[in-house]
Amino acid sequence: MNARLAAFAVVIAAALAAQPMRATAINNLVITENSSTSLTATYNGNPATVINIGPDLWILANPGVFFNDTIDRVWTEPDNAAGINNFGRVGPSLGDVVDIQSDLSGSGGNPNGTTVPNLGTDSTNGGSVSVTFFDNGDVATAADTGSTLGLLALALAALAGASRLRSLQST
Repeated sequence: MNARLAAFAVVIAAALAAQPMRATAINNLVITENSSTSLTATYNGNPATVINIGPDLWILANPGVFFNDTIDRVWTEPDNAAGINNFGRVGPSLGDVVDIQSDLSGSGGNPNGTTVPNLGTDSTNGGSVSVTFFDNGDVATAADTGSTLGLLALALAALAGASRLRSLQST
């Protein structure tokens, strides 16, 4: 019985070893808009080439990804639900170039900071590529009331001083 059990264990181990094992790389393109003229991108942590061609319009060229023919994804503007950021392929012959447009009219899309999987294939390892978009250029910020009130007080003090000086000079 022990010989049968040992033989059975060897057969199972051989079957498991014969199974193809594939480890696919997780590739991520991270795009961050900082302002209407500043956008950065990293691919797997390395800087990617971004060209600003106008306000809220950029070209991302050759990050090491062949983008799918059908990509055209949108992320919602963080401060305006009726605005979107668009990530789309420039043309069928330019598989490694995409354009990125911000502050477009539109609705729907992925929330700011969402990762969208399977938008392309890595040119080196053949793995799937995901894209994450962060729009930090349009994030609503609260006013700095401390500085504003301090500057207002300084301006009022200057006006009061000027007014007093004028009244002293006229007497």
